[in-house]
Amino acid sequence: MSRARFDLRTFLLLIGAASIGAAWAIYNRSTTSFPYDEPQLRALIWTIFATPFALFWGWFVARPGERWLAAFTCFCVYFFTPFVAARYETCTVVYGSFNLVSCFVDTEQAQQQAGEIGHRIYFDSVVVIQFLAALGVALQRALARPAPANPPPQPEAEPA
Repeated sequence: MSRARFDLRTFLLLIGAASIGAAWAIYNRSTTSFPYDEPQLRALIWTIFATPFALFWGWFVARPGERWLAAFTCFCVYFFTPFVAARYETCTVVYGSFNLVSCFVDTEQAQQQAGEIGHRIYFDSVVVIQFLAALGVALQRALARPAPANPPPQPEAEPA
């Protein structure tokens, strides 16, 4: 049984790209203020999109042979993070700290309070959740062996 080697280059490219994306998301988030108007929508979209987008390009540079896996994984991070962030916001906005009962009981009150503060918890938690997901992806890919670029030819069967 062989031990997996840590691929520092892959890890640094993925986490570096995700860090750039997270920095871009934080910058865009800082340019907005509640109540949001039409020109601020682009910045709010970048807040949600920047980290997975940058992670994809870091992964693409690190391992071009895994571009479809990178695209699928980064799309999943992009797509599912808003659901997790919205649930987290519902669980925290009423009491100021995570309260599991609040997630299911105080949803109407949570939606009202979150709307009054411009869903600040939601947008901030999107960046944190996506960066943590990127860290997990970077660690996993750094420990996984890259797919061979040219698989060895398969021997042909002998005629019977």
